[in-house]
Amino acid sequence: MEGNEIFRNPRTGKRWTGDMVIRQRMWKRVLLRAGVRYRYPYQMRHTYASMMLQAGESVMSVAQQMGHTDWTFTARTYSRWVSIDALEAGSLAAQKWG
Repeated sequence: MEGNEIFRNPRTGKRWTGDMVIRQRMWKRVLLRAGVRYRYPYQMRHTYASMMLQAGESVMSVAQQMGHTDWTFTARTYSRWVSIDALEAGSLAAQKWG
């Protein structure tokens, strides 16, 4: 659908016709400038989900954003990356009803 693309060719304004151009030209350059070792763009999806859950976002909300039809899949997949001893753990309820 036109207009829903995240990445567009800045020269033509049209959607890219594959991911190799993005990986080779832009992605590698961005990671190099940021001082981050190479990782596939798809891996950022996992980073995003883990960070959202670590920040206290609802697993059901993250599952919906990730396109998972079953939130328990999201919970099982990312639970090992989310620390249960975070200093602010339990503070969301206290802030809301405290």
